[in-house]
Amino acid sequence: MHCDKDWDGRPIYYDRQGQPMTMHQWAEKFEDEGYTHIARDVIGPDEPLDPAPLITVSTFWLGVNHNWRDDEPLIYETLIIGGGYEATGMRYTTEKQAREGHRRVVDELRAGRGSRGASPLASPARAQITPTHEWHVSRSAVRANGASLGRHRRVAPDN
Repeated sequence: MHCDKDWDGRPIYYDRQGQPMTMHQWAEKFEDEGYTHIARDVIGPDEPLDPAPLITVSTFWLGVNHNWRDDEPLIYETLIIGGGYEATGMRYTTEKQAREGHRRVVDELRAGRGSRGASPLASPARAQITPTHEWHVSRSAVRANGASLGRHRRVAPDN
């Protein structure tokens, strides 16, 4: 098996335009935070003494196809940390889908429609059918100090 292809011969690594790239090209781009970062919003309490937790919504380019079932690569991800959303995420094929998904999640959380424990990532009623996948990371993947075991960390611990 070639290191740039999966077992079915499909590319594993993609640039932001969805074009296949080599593992070495991907590694160079992945080190560049300006290339990987798409959007980040921190949603906090309305009042300084409000005990509501901070919620961070981050969207970024992964560049590695996480869709092993279909032809459309999932190379973007929106991740929610805090406020009862312990590493809740959704993946997208295009940067446009990722930006729209990020904005929708932030809008729903700010409007209070993303109640604790319920996911604001559910597809809107009239959404186009797109290959997106929602997932959750178990609480054990987030350390007691609020740091995740992956590349992302929390802005503030939940209280």
